[in-house]
Amino acid sequence: MATENKKYIPALRFPEFQNDGEWKTDTMETIFDIKNGYTPSKSNSSFWDNGTIPWFRMEDIRKNGHILSDSIQHVTPAAVKNAGLFPAYSIIVATTATIGEHALIIVDSLANQRFTFLTKRKSFDNKLDMMYFHYFMFIIDEWCKKNTNAGGLLSVNMDSFKKLTIPYPSSLSEQKKIADCFVSIDKEIDATKRKLELLKEHKKGLMQCLFPVKGKTTPEIRFPEFIGTKEWTPKQLGSIGETFGGLSGKSAEDFGTGKPFVPYKQVFNSSEIDFSECALVQVSENEVQNSLQYGDILVTTSSETPDEVGYTAVVTNKNIPECYLNSFCFIYRLFDDEYIDAKFLIYLFSNDAYRAAVVRIAQGITRFNISKTKFKEIELVILENKNEQIKIAETLSSVDKQIVEYDKKIKALELHKKGLMQQLFPKL
Repeated sequence: MATENKKYIPALRFPEFQNDGEWKTDTMETIFDIKNGYTPSKSNSSFWDNGTIPWFRMEDIRKNGHILSDSIQHVTPAAVKNAGLFPAYSIIVATTATIGEHALIIVDSLANQRFTFLTKRKSFDNKLDMMYFHYFMFIIDEWCKKNTNAGGLLSVNMDSFKKLTIPYPSSLSEQKKIADCFVSIDKEIDATKRKLELLKEHKKGLMQCLFPVKGKTTPEIRFPEFIGTKEWTPKQLGSIGETFGGLSGKSAEDFGTGKPFVPYKQVFNSSEIDFSECALVQVSENEVQNSLQYGDILVTTSSETPDEVGYTAVVTNKNIPECYLNSFCFIYRLFDDEYIDAKFLIYLFSNDAYRAAVVRIAQGITRFNISKTKFKEIELVILENKNEQIKIAETLSSVDKQIVEYDKKIKALELHKKGLMQQLFPKL
């Protein structure tokens, strides 16, 4: 909301604009023609078959980002005959259900009813740069999340939204300079993300070459010093290891203090356990619980899809504290912890053969689960030469380290961008 006599001046300003004074302000409804998106009737095939006009949904933003030139689904001219198209360089902002997302649409288009269209009025053609406003919209996205109507379907308070004060520099040059700053950061983020995806594809290809495919007992590629050595051996997991449950008999009051335990999320998101990320649980002196050991493979037992069940993380630290496992996972422990290199286990339990085997044993309808009994029936082709195990693990681990570095760089750039937004834009 506009605040009387409030001056809008950002904390950080480019040198050439330091003496330009305070920014101008106008309300959202003064700057924009504000209309709801809509969905043409799904039952009318003439609205959808062979459509060429972009019709945007939240999935488009999640897949392709915040500047969009095309959509996943399209509609025909017949679908927009009465209502008309929203013009290019409009903004769509989610004001119902999934709130706090927007995109700059650079083509004539439609969007579904969860979005509100903001189309710049002609009187602001020489006053407001839409790329500048696109980046300011990230501030408004956060405002939208905090200003919703209570009760019923979650929605933005549109009366307040329309009267929301929008600050902007009087100079289009300053607006464009701010936008260009964020465009350059976004380009670097996008380029780093592309490199990260290529590296992940490279790792996937390496794993497919370094582990035998189904029906084979030797991989496509072996390091020169191991060519002609013993083939890999099919082993049923129950023949070389045992399973143990996670924490049992705990109530909500037992968590928050006490001894460390590995939460479900860490097993799902990580390939090896970082004990600094553990949560805490009360475990008494004489209580019977299964504590973790070096070489343990921790396995998630349940997920919403079969493709995400049975994710694993490995205990690769030999000097581990007394630590336990959450109740939504189980432990797979080798009878002989010297049989397989712990780092190699990370890749053995994430390669295509293992993932395919887990998906086959997953059971459920709305949620999928795997049992410890069925898990032990899984057969994997296992390499018994520990020196070769270590070589494979070192090769793949080096790629993982690069992946981590790219991921860190993306997070640092995104944090830098967020910090700049807080300084280059005045607070609402």
